[in-house]
Amino acid sequence: MTRVFIAFLLIFQVGLANAHDGRPVYLEVNQLSDTEYELAWRIPSTVEPMNLPAIYLEGSCDEKKELSVTTGLLGKRLYECIDRDVSLQIGLYFPRTNPSLSSIVRIERRGFPSKFLHAGPGVTLIKIPSSINDNSLLSEYGKLGVEHILGGYDHLLFLLCVVWLAFTFKRIVLAVTGFTIAHSITLGLAALGVVTPAIEPTEALIALSIIFVAAELARQNRDSLSWRYPVAVSSVFGLLHGFGFASVLKEIGLPTNDILMALLAFNLGVEAGQLLFIVALIILVWSVQKTSAGKFDLSGPLSQKLAGYVVGVFATFWFFERLATFV
Repeated sequence: MTRVFIAFLLIFQVGLANAHDGRPVYLEVNQLSDTEYELAWRIPSTVEPMNLPAIYLEGSCDEKKELSVTTGLLGKRLYECIDRDVSLQIGLYFPRTNPSLSSIVRIERRGFPSKFLHAGPGVTLIKIPSSINDNSLLSEYGKLGVEHILGGYDHLLFLLCVVWLAFTFKRIVLAVTGFTIAHSITLGLAALGVVTPAIEPTEALIALSIIFVAAELARQNRDSLSWRYPVAVSSVFGLLHGFGFASVLKEIGLPTNDILMALLAFNLGVEAGQLLFIVALIILVWSVQKTSAGKFDLSGPLSQKLAGYVVGVFATFWFFERLATFV
């Protein structure tokens, strides 16, 4: 049982150094005239300064000028693309290693509403199609939400501990529902600019929330509030995690004319990814107990203590790493 559980937790070691390296590159292509295009971009701050990509609009296009807003992480250029029969594409060229970031592209052609497309991790040549499905904003921001939660190892470890504290179907449903409602509230408030929390302290506090639930598992004090009412813990800390989700949208920005739709799509993607993780976790637990003929009790004190200590080590590393970014 111990080896099975450790093997499961090692899945998260890939993201130990930084639980949010999956923040995407945000790109915009705006058609200003029949032949003139504007290319703008925002690079996530997780990319090392010496590895910032060179970004170009390609396809019978000549650069007219680089606008003054161009800095390290932000940029904007004007292009003239004379041959309209040649397909356009965006090229991202990293000077060192490809960090395998996803990209989300906003495309605005004259006379048509804005459209969005999504490029998966590691894609460095993004073709601009002549037409995009009308539901592109919903689908692409939804994919971004799924990618973020499944790549957000800190959020997943928090959910892992909450599920372990609840461990019955009814209590798991209540705890996850509380977490969902809470983080949806703060995600919306932060994304709409009603509340503007500092990103670095928020990330450190998220790590601290994982330490708290991990310690509850390790202590095994089943008379505590966390054990008796895991929904209370998931709801309170869910408010904090919502600010963490919002920091991703702050990195890439929301479309000016479709803020609410993009926010809804991202949040639905987060919920879908969260549900996938919990279902996978339940299937894993059920499979282990069934194949072992009940010999391995994953709800027992030994399993929960082990989970608390292992998760606590990960979270403590994240806490001090993030604390160092602003102290």
